[in-house]
Amino acid sequence: MDWGAAAYRARRQIAARARIVPEQDALALIDVFADRGSVTIAELRRHGPADVVAAVLGHVTTAVHGRGHVPVRNGWYRRDETGTGYVIDPGFAVAWRAARACDAPLSPGRGAG
Repeated sequence: MDWGAAAYRARRQIAARARIVPEQDALALIDVFADRGSVTIAELRRHGPADVVAAVLGHVTTAVHGRGHVPVRNGWYRRDETGTGYVIDPGFAVAWRAARACDAPLSPGRGAG
């Protein structure tokens, strides 16, 4: 898996879906996940209600794996062993953080100026 390309696609998908979940909110959720490596469901819920968290994770999943694919093994994230949280793939986490380090706003009407 080319995690760099996957992180780029995920970033683009988040920008494209900003009307569903505000871009900065979605980015913050994935940033925390990538920085920590694993999160509990309760920690994800600090970023919004269950439907918002599911939407953000779904946007990234669609960008990385395509529609209808639920990542389990070799996905960008998976459930932890206890079933109370999630673990991000280390390769995706590194690629995400690298992409975000040189990030520029991608949403229309933002940035340049």
